[in-house]
Amino acid sequence: MACSCNRRKKLDERVSLWRMDKIPYGTHYAYDNIPSLFPEAVIRTSSRFPQLFRDEDAPDTLRTLIVLTPSFIPEPDEMNSLIRFASSGNQVFISAIYIDDTVLEMLHLKPFRKESIHFDKMDIDSVKTSEGGRKSIPVKKTNSDSSDLVEISLLDPLRGEWKKFAYPGLLSENHFDSVDTRYCRILGRDEQGRANFIRIAYSHDGAIYVHLEPLAFSNFFLLYKENTSYYDMAFSWLPEKTGVVEWSDYFRYSHHGENYSALHFILSNRSLRWAFWLTLILFLLIFLVESKRKQRAIAEIPKLRNASEDFVKTVGRLYYQQKNNQNLAGKMTHAFLENIRSAYNIPTSVLDDEFSQKLAFRTGKNLNEIRELLQYIHDARLNTSLTDKEIMDLHLKINHFNKPAS
Repeated sequence: MACSCNRRKKLDERVSLWRMDKIPYGTHYAYDNIPSLFPEAVIRTSSRFPQLFRDEDAPDTLRTLIVLTPSFIPEPDEMNSLIRFASSGNQVFISAIYIDDTVLEMLHLKPFRKESIHFDKMDIDSVKTSEGGRKSIPVKKTNSDSSDLVEISLLDPLRGEWKKFAYPGLLSENHFDSVDTRYCRILGRDEQGRANFIRIAYSHDGAIYVHLEPLAFSNFFLLYKENTSYYDMAFSWLPEKTGVVEWSDYFRYSHHGENYSALHFILSNRSLRWAFWLTLILFLLIFLVESKRKQRAIAEIPKLRNASEDFVKTVGRLYYQQKNNQNLAGKMTHAFLENIRSAYNIPTSVLDDEFSQKLAFRTGKNLNEIRELLQYIHDARLNTSLTDKEIMDLHLKINHFNKPAS
């Protein structure tokens, strides 16, 4: 037992770069602290292609798109949209170990050595290249107990000085072989002084930032000694007046890959192709024959009323008219939590911060709004003399949460 107590805990070396992972090479710290860097901005997360040019809430607001992913392989039309987005005066921050050659050509950058390591949540040991091959990675790896540290440096936007950062972990060592400084500015370098973080300027003060060392945004790196300042300095290059920040998960997943679909598979097989066309012809013949038959009009059946919903509304009005606000709040809260348990399979016995984060992840809703709703429910439980306004506010907040996202 003494031996097991003295045994050192082994470092979890899985590399996910996922914003919800608290493992050493996850990016939970970087994602969770975005609001502190942009306190006046609206923070969004999305797994769909970013909403770039249509924003009804803030049509003239300066926007920033953050893409932190193991590999960045967008379609050419998607990359063109990002470039047009930057040319409109907005910011695009891309941090990835692997960036497709097509992207580099569109940004007028020379290809660099792009290899990768095993990423958690993927069933592959390497990243697929645009040519369809796989490249395994040599990364610089040090022992966490050793004094041998890997270093990168970053240009301080305020002082204009280079500052070094080190830690005993993994770095990919990707870098640009050459950078045209006429329209690119070098903001970061690796241990050998080679550029790994650049800013490409566009019209209307827009820019695309290309960062080749996303492991520098991992929990391990940022929480090692004073390395949090790397995070602050890297994002300090973005404009202070940013009004909307969208953290995109869309590019984490391959949306093109092999040209595969169910129809493509059927048509590529001779037997299945004949079966498919014969079935289609058969259904067409049945449609032509049956379309000649006459059918009498079917009487319209009135829609059944939802008696349960009417009963709930009636009971709710009764409690409200009798001013039994405490009991009514309890039933509203019970119904809300029951819906959470059945719809999202989340236990509701403890409404703490961990519950808020799980609910935000499952629903895609704003974490701060969920925390505010739970605090309101907590206050309503403790308040024995709820006013009509307070019970109406609780009703509105629950309805706002249950409203589908537009």
